[in-house]
Amino acid sequence: MQDEGLDVIAEGLDTLKNMANDLNEELDRQVPLMDEIDDKVDRATSDLKNTNVRLKDTVTKLRSSRNFCIDIILLCIILGIAAYLYNVLK
Repeated sequence: MQDEGLDVIAEGLDTLKNMANDLNEELDRQVPLMDEIDDKVDRATSDLKNTNVRLKDTVTKLRSSRNFCIDIILLCIILGIAAYLYNVLK
């Protein structure tokens, strides 16, 4: 009876060993893919940072101090419209 139990345990351990070997093989196949994805993400991050720097420079050039007065006037107009709508809808 003990021998039968040990045989069942041995079969279970063989099954687990085979599953572990299959998992190890799958991981070995996926490691290069993960490395490639990691490299692509690093390149995309670098490109995004460069694009953000260029965009910031462009926005800074476009939003010079002469536009500041126009921004203040437009802000006042928007606040006036908001106040009017608030009073009307109240």
